[in-house]
Amino acid sequence: MDRREMSDGGIRQRSSQEQTRREEETQLLNEEAEPLEKNTAHIEGKGHLEVMKAKVLQQINNQLSDLLDKTLEEAAHSRPQQLNMVPAKKQSREKEELLKKKVFVPQRSLVDTMLEVEHFRTIHHIFVAMLCIFVLKQISVDSIDEGRLVLDFELFIVGFRQLPTALFAWLCMFLYTLFVPYQALQIWSGCLKMTRFPNLLTSTLVLLMLICHIAVMFIFPIYIVVYCNLGIASRIIVLMEKMRLLMKSYSFLRESMPPLLHARYQIGNVSCPEFSTYLYFLFCPTLIYRKSYPRDPYIRWSYVIQKLVEFLACISILHFLMKYHFIPHSINMHKQPFNMKIQLLAIFDLVVPGITVLLMIFYFHLDCWQNMFAEILRFADRSFYKDWWNSTSFSTFFRSWNVMVHDWLYYYIYQDFLWLIGRRARAGAMLMVFLLSAVCHEYILILSFGFFYPVLFVLFAINGVIFNFVLNDKRKGPFWNIIIWLCLSLGPTAIFLLYFQEWFAQIHCPLKEKTFWGKLTPRSWYCHP
Repeated sequence: MDRREMSDGGIRQRSSQEQTRREEETQLLNEEAEPLEKNTAHIEGKGHLEVMKAKVLQQINNQLSDLLDKTLEEAAHSRPQQLNMVPAKKQSREKEELLKKKVFVPQRSLVDTMLEVEHFRTIHHIFVAMLCIFVLKQISVDSIDEGRLVLDFELFIVGFRQLPTALFAWLCMFLYTLFVPYQALQIWSGCLKMTRFPNLLTSTLVLLMLICHIAVMFIFPIYIVVYCNLGIASRIIVLMEKMRLLMKSYSFLRESMPPLLHARYQIGNVSCPEFSTYLYFLFCPTLIYRKSYPRDPYIRWSYVIQKLVEFLACISILHFLMKYHFIPHSINMHKQPFNMKIQLLAIFDLVVPGITVLLMIFYFHLDCWQNMFAEILRFADRSFYKDWWNSTSFSTFFRSWNVMVHDWLYYYIYQDFLWLIGRRARAGAMLMVFLLSAVCHEYILILSFGFFYPVLFVLFAINGVIFNFVLNDKRKGPFWNIIIWLCLSLGPTAIFLLYFQEWFAQIHCPLKEKTFWGKLTPRSWYCHP
């Protein structure tokens, strides 16, 4: 019994040992097989990725090859059209230029800014002192010759003859510009949403406005100027104000009509400008209409009085320059034959008074007058001119001399002409701007002096265009600035002298037979009584 139990226990012990040994062998085999399985799975995954990579690359290559073939085929068919196309960047830049609008920002006038510098202020004081010495010299000479103080205002009296009539004409034109364009816009905007034919309504309104403008803004001022015996200065006031009001009314309609036209199917999004904004625009020193402008916080009345005094002083200096320089050189020119030698000598003798007249016109009109009204109206953007005296090209000078007129011509004539005709016609648009400006200047001079003598038109429309393309913005350096100042010294002097000569020739040599060619031919060329 004991042996049997002992034998059974030994058998069980041996079997458990064998089972344990087998389990250890199995575990060892599993541990050895696990890295092999991992390596095999890694190798299989890597191979699968390599296959996928090859397939993707082959598909991309095929698509790129098809796309390249298609692009080359389209380029082969459309090559002539592509050669004539403008690069996309250039097109976008030109489009931005055509869509560019005037932005008003608060800024002081350039002369006021420069006067804060002590050195420039001293140069300004020297110039004022020289002008005072000139005036005192003429007064002293007249007083010594006459034995008394001579205050001769005959030139003022003749120049501003019938001034109340001129002011009445201005009042009529102002009231017309104030009410008629604004009411026409109100009527047009009210009928625009109800009509099915907006183009017909717009065309009818434009036609009626043209008829009214021809009657009130062209025929009426011409009648006042020609038949009411106005002086030259009074005529210039009427004609200049007529041009200013025409440009302002056009800007108001040009800026107000497109938003209303685009919003004709929308309700309550765009409304007509308020009457107060239009009234403010008619007085503020700009020709570009906006519903609001940057404003100063208060009015400096001391500054207004200062500019008024400077304005009157400039007018007085102009009177002295005309009386003691241009009139003595012109009053007897008709008594001798017209030849180039005499004309050149007279021009060179009057160069200093001529450039002084040009500077006085610039200062009293573009600085004193505009700043005075801007201060009264708290108009903050005083960029009426730029540093035209530093110009090295005529294109820069024309853009800098009178910024207000340049902005109007650029945004409403140059840009609109390019928009209608094409962006490539830049030279034609520039030529059109020059011709329009020259015609307007000559129109004012013809009606102011009462005769046809196109000196300004020739110098502006012909020489000005040539110089604008020859002396362009690529010209840099002090040499070209000297050329500009030579032209500015000789050109205006020649204009003033020739117009005064023709004025006195018209007085001393009236036409015996009033023919068409007799009126067009300058009288100073053959008038030798």
